[in-house]
Amino acid sequence: MMTTELPDQLFSLSALDRLLARVEQKSAAFDAALDAAPDTKPCGMHPGQGRMLNREASWQAAKLVYVCTACEIDEKRQRIAKRIEAAGIPSDVRHATLANFSTVRQGVKTGENRVEPSVFFNKAHAFTRGEIRNLILAGTPGIGKGHLAAAIAIQGIGKGKSVVWAECARLFADYHRAYKTDSTEAIVKAHAGAALLVLDEVCLTDLPKDGEEILFAILDRRHKAGLPTILLGNAIAAEIKRWLGSRITDRLRSGGVALCYGEWQSMRGETGDAGEF
Repeated sequence: MMTTELPDQLFSLSALDRLLARVEQKSAAFDAALDAAPDTKPCGMHPGQGRMLNREASWQAAKLVYVCTACEIDEKRQRIAKRIEAAGIPSDVRHATLANFSTVRQGVKTGENRVEPSVFFNKAHAFTRGEIRNLILAGTPGIGKGHLAAAIAIQGIGKGKSVVWAECARLFADYHRAYKTDSTEAIVKAHAGAALLVLDEVCLTDLPKDGEEILFAILDRRHKAGLPTILLGNAIAAEIKRWLGSRITDRLRSGGVALCYGEWQSMRGETGDAGEF
C-alpha cells in the first residue's frame, strides 16, 4: 500500500513546488518592474500634475497603477454629484453649504413667533450635531430654507449616507400610482429607510384623503428607527401642525424637534437680473 502511494505523493509535492517556484519568480519579476518603473508620470487630464506610482494598488491589479490626486478628487466629486442628483436635491441649491449661508439679510421681520436668520443657522448646526432629530424650516419663499436643508443633505451624502428629498405632492402622486401595482410598501420603505429624509413643500396644498396616513406610515417608521427628518414649508407653525395631524406632530416632538419660522427678503434673483419683477 505504502509503495504505491509514495510516488503519487512525491509527484504532488513536486508539482506544488514547481507552482510555488513559478509564483515566486513572477512575484520577483513584478517587484523588479515596480522598482524600475518611474515614480511619477505626467497626468493628461491635469497638466503640471504628476501621477504617482501606487505599489499597493499595482500589486492588487497585477499591473502598474499610477494615481493622480487631482483625478481622484474629480472622480469623488463626480460620484457625489451623481448621488446628489439621484437623491432629488433641487439643482438650484446643489451648491449649498452651511458655510455659504449668509445670516445677514434685508427686511428681517421679528415678533409673532418669527425668528432671525441666525436662529435658522444655529438650529441647522444643532441638527447636524444630533442635538435634535427633526427640523422644520418654514417662512416666506427664498429665505434660504432649501439652502440649509440641501447643505445638510449634501454633507450627509459626502459621508456616505443615503438621502431622499421629496416634494409632498409628488410623494402622494407616486403613492397613488403605486396602488395600481400593489407597490405602495416600496414607496414607504424608500422614504422611511433613508438616513436623512427631506420633505419639501409641506402644507402647500390640502392633504389628499389618505395623505396623513401616507405621511404617518413613513414618519412613524423613521421615529421608531431614530432617523432624522427635515420638513420645509411656507406656513406658520399652527398651520403646519394642523396639516400634519396630532399623531405625526407627537412623533416629531418625541425625537426632539425645532421649528423655525422667518420672514425676510428673498435672496433669489439678486444678481444678474435685468430688472425688478
